[in-house]
Amino acid sequence: MKIALYIISGLLIFLNSCTIITSTNAPGKPEAAFPKSMIGKYELIYPESFQGMMEGADMKTTVVIKSDELIMNSGEGDSHMKINDSISVTKLGKQYYLCMGKAPVLNVFKVIKKGKDLELHSMNAKEGVTADQLKPFFSQVSTSQNADEETGEITESYVVTIDDSKIDSYYKSDIIHVEPFTFKRIK
Repeated sequence: MKIALYIISGLLIFLNSCTIITSTNAPGKPEAAFPKSMIGKYELIYPESFQGMMEGADMKTTVVIKSDELIMNSGEGDSHMKINDSISVTKLGKQYYLCMGKAPVLNVFKVIKKGKDLELHSMNAKEGVTADQLKPFFSQVSTSQNADEETGEITESYVVTIDDSKIDSYYKSDIIHVEPFTFKRIK
């Protein structure tokens, strides 16, 4: 279950072209199940900037979304993530969000349906974004520093509190990191 969370979280951390943003809360109201339009079998297509780091690696990941769980398999067996355990789906107006982790450390993705596929847009910002640039979009912004265990390099990220009335304007802003993860539907 945690393996799949670490896969996506790890991918986000290794994307050098963005500023990592996690949230203390989820936007909107929690759903008890995935919407019917999301249920199905998919292949996870990584953002273009990440694909360059994977050259030569066979990193095919399948994702199965059932009504109450998301199952990921990247060749090492299935990782099951149950709704309201390690993931949650929320709805704000007509917009769905997929949240991975547990409050107060959530990775939030805006889910956009593109034909039969799903795009997951993280809350990450472009590289070099500052707390002052984030403040107009969130009710609270704080800085977090993490040291890489292997290199000792310190990375700075931000922890935000989502304001439902501002989250849409954040995703439309020019500071958002625009490379999505894509769930490409498999027949």
